[in-house]
Amino acid sequence: MLRKNLARIKYIVLIFIASIYSIASAQFINIPAREAKKMIDSKDYGLILDVRTMEEYTGELGHIDGAVLIPVQELKDRIGEIEKYKDKKVIVVCHSGVRSRKASDILLQKGFKTVYNIADGMVGWDSQKYPVKR
Repeated sequence: MLRKNLARIKYIVLIFIASIYSIASAQFINIPAREAKKMIDSKDYGLILDVRTMEEYTGELGHIDGAVLIPVQELKDRIGEIEKYKDKKVIVVCHSGVRSRKASDILLQKGFKTVYNIADGMVGWDSQKYPVKR
């Protein structure tokens, strides 16, 4: 009986360790603007999340058509607005890729499964002359 219980405990501990490892090892995928454009053109995504400020979103670089604006500093408090995309591909963008990396980490911590960070941000998008909204 004791041996059987020890085997069960060992099994539970191994499952727990494996689940912690899978959560800790979850990473977002860095992609260049050109790869994001391909995904968007083929409609191979669930959400485009822009994490800049409103001034940047409507400013000189504009924003990607259809992008949802949630500034990175508000993301944790507003995560409920995008919960329905947890199991879909989420493309995250900011000015140059720094804030979007932080936002991508937040999304993974909140249980989002597949997160793509546009590593060169709207600067990269603009350099390719891709269309934007202002």
